Amino acid sequence: MKHLTMGIVILLLCLATCCTSLLVLNRWTTHATSRLEQALEMADREYFDEAEALVTETWEFWRRRRGFFGMVLRHAEADQVNSTFRQLVEYAQNGCAEEFEPTCADLIEQINHLCDMEKPYYYNVL
Repeated sequence: MKHLTMGIVILLLCLATCCTSLLVLNRWTTHATSRLEQALEMADREYFDEAEALVTETWEFWRRRRGFFGMVLRHAEADQVNSTFRQLVEYAQNGCAEEFEPTCADLIEQINHLCDMEKPYYYNVL
């Protein structure tokens, strides 16, 4: 009976850890995508300085959490997001609206996809 109780406690701790990491991942990716959407709106209005500031701030936010993302995400997808972020920061600094807008939209989709891959949807389990 003692071993069964210990096994159930370990299982519940693992479940709690998974749920907590999913909630944190969802919160941080939602924050990043909302900031990038604001930057995209600023670029549409031709406020490139504000868009650059938002992108740089979001990039710093993402980089500070790199260790967590490395633990809970697949490295290939996380590396792709990091690479796209670097491109986006460069486009924002140079004021390249033609390249900035599609790259920003692509990055928003990549980040949303990262979060969706970790959610317990039936198509992620099967």
